[in-house]
Amino acid sequence: MPFRLLLALLPLFAAGFSLSAQDADSIEVRVFGAEGVDEATALWVDDLGCILAGETTSEIAMAPGQAAWAPGGPVGRKGFVTVLDTALNHQWSFAFPGDPTAPLGAPSTMRVNDVLRTADSTVWVLYDAPREGQWQGHLMGLRPEEGPVVEYDLGSGGATSVCDVVPNGQGAYLIIGNRWPDQAPALVPEGIMVGYWSGEADDAPGWAPIAGAEGMEAVAAGWRNGTLYIAAHRPEFPEAPAAVVLVQTNVGNPQLVATAAIADPDLVLTDLTAGPQGVAWSGTLTSEDGTLDATFGKLSNTPPDSIPEEWLHEWIVVTASAADRPGRAILWTNDILQCAGRTTTEGAGGTGAMVQRRFGQTGAWFGVHTFGGEADEDVRDLGYDSQGRLYVAGSSNSWTELTAGNDSPDAVLFRSTTTALVPGLPYTGAQSLVEVEQTFVAVAESSPLFDSPQRQGSSVRVIPSGSPFPVDQGVEWVLFDLVGKEVTRGIGPTRTVQTSGWFRLTMGAGGGRSDLWLWVRK
Repeated sequence: MPFRLLLALLPLFAAGFSLSAQDADSIEVRVFGAEGVDEATALWVDDLGCILAGETTSEIAMAPGQAAWAPGGPVGRKGFVTVLDTALNHQWSFAFPGDPTAPLGAPSTMRVNDVLRTADSTVWVLYDAPREGQWQGHLMGLRPEEGPVVEYDLGSGGATSVCDVVPNGQGAYLIIGNRWPDQAPALVPEGIMVGYWSGEADDAPGWAPIAGAEGMEAVAAGWRNGTLYIAAHRPEFPEAPAAVVLVQTNVGNPQLVATAAIADPDLVLTDLTAGPQGVAWSGTLTSEDGTLDATFGKLSNTPPDSIPEEWLHEWIVVTASAADRPGRAILWTNDILQCAGRTTTEGAGGTGAMVQRRFGQTGAWFGVHTFGGEADEDVRDLGYDSQGRLYVAGSSNSWTELTAGNDSPDAVLFRSTTTALVPGLPYTGAQSLVEVEQTFVAVAESSPLFDSPQRQGSSVRVIPSGSPFPVDQGVEWVLFDLVGKEVTRGIGPTRTVQTSGWFRLTMGAGGGRSDLWLWVRK
């Protein structure tokens, strides 16, 4: 097939790395989830720590600043953000439905695409969700004390979707997405959209079509040296639907100026990374035997000036396997490419999150590690910090005894002490970020928010486990858990509970009934 080049492996080089790194390095594991399916789909790493964003089907209790307080919250697929410090300790979390105006109990659906933190510590999540029956991209800013501070809807006279937000190197950001002719998903998009955003909470992002990108769908993006690179799907080119396009501004307007097509009708792109060493991509190839094979490629440094549509690749490699091995994410770490995929043929059991190391200049493979335990893992995003530690985010059901214990996948974060991955790195400190009953209820018990006047002044009361309930003498009350099940009942401030978590205290009867939400902490 065109452009399918299998490069020679370097097993001796990989063995050399194994001898030097085996004893000192390890992998930390953090899981975050409840009774449903939870998956981290986006990751942000900076000097303050890291942020996971993703999707959950678990029940969520809406927190102050969200749509409403209610046992169980909306049903269906919701989004979440959870913030960790540099030691991977939980700082705060936030969960939200696809449509905050939908009636309580209405199904929620969404797709969480990206997350970042701006200089003022506001966390921004980029996601797709329907509004009035039509898909639309959204950028929502969150702060722990206030919840959502602003949300921008990225609309364009019809259905839209978003895929990436990238720093432009000048303190601002570019948001990349798509415009659809009717309702998303549609078979053929109208074209790729891009929005300039200053990163300020009071400054709405722009949103404009890219000239020359009509009929294309953006999948992922990267920015380097004044140029925007977009991994795109082109339904109107069935012989080469996958391509990387180069976008620059012309009199302030975004314009496609070069295309690097991948001449294989069976390749679907999944991610793109741009760095000092160039532009590289990941994808999934449906091979002749019907299996899915992770595929990675690197473009030549610059397209030819005379014929920009003939921008070529330096290399393309296929990670062939007799079983499905779809490609996921890709990341530059200096001159090494970390290439992530899901595998069923490596690891301790089930599916694993496989990360290969490839030399950027040639694509030659010289190291691999499969993250995961005895059950199933998947990988969705990669990152690394200033100390050279690699972060791998996705889902896992190998450590469910740390969460709900029902074998459903949890969001997972792996952090390796090194980017020089080798087989056999030991796992250390596997733990859940928070107790399962706290997972989707805004902030952790240890957060200072629980003691703030603003928090105490809301309709939430924090009491220690075992203390009397805040009920006047002679007042009847009933205590319910988050899903509405009665826990206990009584009269006056005499009863206590020897547990922790969220509860709804209903006091009085008839027209004098009132509800109070309690956080009972240890």
